[in-house]
Amino acid sequence: MPKIVDHDQRRAELIQVILKVMSEHGLAGTTIRTIARAGGFSSGVLSHYFTNKDEMVNFAFGAVAEAIFVRVDERLQKTKSPKDRVRLLVEELVPSNGTDRESIVSIAFWGTALHDPDLRSQFHERYENWRNYLRRELVAAVNESGSDETNVDDNVELLVSLADGFLISWTLDPKRYDSAMRQRLITKGLKLFDL
Repeated sequence: MPKIVDHDQRRAELIQVILKVMSEHGLAGTTIRTIARAGGFSSGVLSHYFTNKDEMVNFAFGAVAEAIFVRVDERLQKTKSPKDRVRLLVEELVPSNGTDRESIVSIAFWGTALHDPDLRSQFHERYENWRNYLRRELVAAVNESGSDETNVDDNVELLVSLADGFLISWTLDPKRYDSAMRQRLITKGLKLFDL
């Protein structure tokens, strides 16, 4: 009798292996062979789920983005203050440590998205979703504080740019930015917006 495979569970397992390989070997070192070896399965298993490396990268980034948004939604439900919610959103966009797989995969994805229109489209979609989260919370923070700030969209772009800068710096030079320094920099960055 053939073995029954739970394809959703298998995809979840595969994504963990893909993320591990991408974070350890970079995008250039991520091949069907290295993924199969790291996961302890044949290349044929991967070909059942993905037709090529680009599909795997796309799937990996989508899985990372989904995991982040699920985590953000859970944390937002527990956070009442709009200012704290903005901080939470910035914290979720930046690495918690220098070995944060999500950050490493995101940076690898950016380089690939520059040359792949489908991946770039996914990038824009995910970032627009992120901007919408920030916009909603910034509007709430402005309303709560009674501020006369009217250009929320510019502040959204500035916050995204600030968080992206943190993401790159903290991922590429994790020893320079310990936890206390990362928290200090986030606090100083948010103060620029009276948050």
